[in-house]
Amino acid sequence: MPPKKKSNGSLPPSESVGFLIRDTMLHMQIVLRAHLQEHNLSTAQWYQLRVLWEEEGISQRELSQRVCTTEPTTQSALLRMEKQGIIKRVRNKSDRRANHIYLTKKGRALEPKLIPYAMSVNKVAAKGITKKEIKEFTKVINKIRANVIEEIGVDD
Repeated sequence: MPPKKKSNGSLPPSESVGFLIRDTMLHMQIVLRAHLQEHNLSTAQWYQLRVLWEEEGISQRELSQRVCTTEPTTQSALLRMEKQGIIKRVRNKSDRRANHIYLTKKGRALEPKLIPYAMSVNKVAAKGITKKEIKEFTKVINKIRANVIEEIGVDD
């Protein structure tokens, strides 16, 4: 007789939106990480670069908020990127404690090299799924994201 599956109550992981989103993201990161390692980058650096490619000159604190990491985690990734010549930090003239983050030429040059990796991971994830299903999924996941952001009171 097969062993009985444990029931953890009324929300098995296979029916938990939060569990499924996190589990999927972690597996997608594993696939992406293999590509990033070719460029000596971590996934933490990847998320920061994604933000900086869209908007440079934001503060270190703002960057932390946008990638949902603690400031020490952001600081660590930025130090590494600075040593790699990918970013530069510029002190705020009115608040000497604050740094603004800018990409270097090398950091900007990474975008056309790395974005295809993300596209590839998304293609793998969408295998066997119609464009209509992806469009509906995107609509639903954006609603879920907006609901959670509203709940915690964070401006997007």
